[in-house]
Amino acid sequence: MARFAVTLGEQTLPVEVVERDGRYHVRLGDEWLEVDARLPERGPASLLIGGVSYLVDMQDDQGEILVTVGCETHRVRVQEASRALGRGARGAAGGRGQRLVAPMPGRVVAVHVKPGDRVGPDAPLVTLEAMKMENEFRATTGGVVTGVEVTAGQAVNAGDLLVVVEAPEPPA
Repeated sequence: MARFAVTLGEQTLPVEVVERDGRYHVRLGDEWLEVDARLPERGPASLLIGGVSYLVDMQDDQGEILVTVGCETHRVRVQEASRALGRGARGAAGGRGQRLVAPMPGRVVAVHVKPGDRVGPDAPLVTLEAMKMENEFRATTGGVVTGVEVTAGQAVNAGDLLVVVEAPEPPA
């Protein structure tokens, strides 16, 4: 299962993707859709949603995705759900910090931190390639990187732990 958030214009919706028997079940907001997807190495993807066929082309554009369906192009941002929806990802240490997990299957393109690095909120942690798009995932909190569980070039599954950031202890 993959969880993330998609922002289109001013609206951000939670998205959940579950794959069963070669079909994808996608929750967009409160609505569940069954999606049959053909994702070629190059060219547009073919999606069958609710019995209607769509050709969808996606291009990375400086951290956002240009999604073209038919004659319409939309600028979309895909983020880790906890960050995009305003709920900080919680780590160990009493629920403080961040445990960054892969929101979808993909390949690690770059790891921007190493254990011991101090990071601020919004610092880049990992870049993943999924569905021919690169997605950069950033820190939701400042702190110290205490774990890096992946390397560049590594394949990951949805839910795999990528990076752990421990937030500093509050002043006494």
